[in-house]
Amino acid sequence: MLRSFGDKDTFSIQYEFGENPFNESSLTGETWGRFELYVHGVDICQYKRQNNLTIYQWNLIYIVEWFSENLKYILSDVPFPLPVEGQHSLELLDNCLLFESDDDNEFDAWFDTKQEWEFKHSWFSNRAGSFLPEVFFRRVNDELEIAWNNESTYSSEGISFMNPTGIVYLPISIFESTIKNFIEDFLDNILLTSRNESDVREFYQEIKKLIK
Repeated sequence: MLRSFGDKDTFSIQYEFGENPFNESSLTGETWGRFELYVHGVDICQYKRQNNLTIYQWNLIYIVEWFSENLKYILSDVPFPLPVEGQHSLELLDNCLLFESDDDNEFDAWFDTKQEWEFKHSWFSNRAGSFLPEVFFRRVNDELEIAWNNESTYSSEGISFMNPTGIVYLPISIFESTIKNFIEDFLDNILLTSRNESDVREFYQEIKKLIK
């Protein structure tokens, strides 16, 4: 059964567990399913490959883990950590690439800081080999910015995203409640269905602590 949280016309998550095509029996494998992220009416995870329209599917535990670990950073009002100008996340990151220095330590520190910010604000590093689009989430004053540009992401694999670019702003409360409702439902769902009793209980408690 497809489970839905939020309003598609604003911000919504839909997911559904399904049969794992790789016959993985671990807790991770049990979380195989479809995932849709709607922003202003469009699913930004949907893509086409070999002319086949595809809903994103993978072990959804990776998305849940990433949001649980990084929601506090996404919702924080701490400014972007590097002294660059930009109207949104994509511009900020692009302008970081203009940095030059003859000092190797300074150069490395700059790009380490950039990468650390990316890890905390984009789930891309937790895609685990899947075709998850690169999407950035960050707080801007009293709103939540969602920004993405996937025009060339996985293009070498024949992937073309149906909604490749976008920058939208949402009320923070809508974003936070939708993410937390999704995570909590996911936890309750996998607790009921998993055959890996000790692993799922440990995972359940760990995630609950992160999102409280």
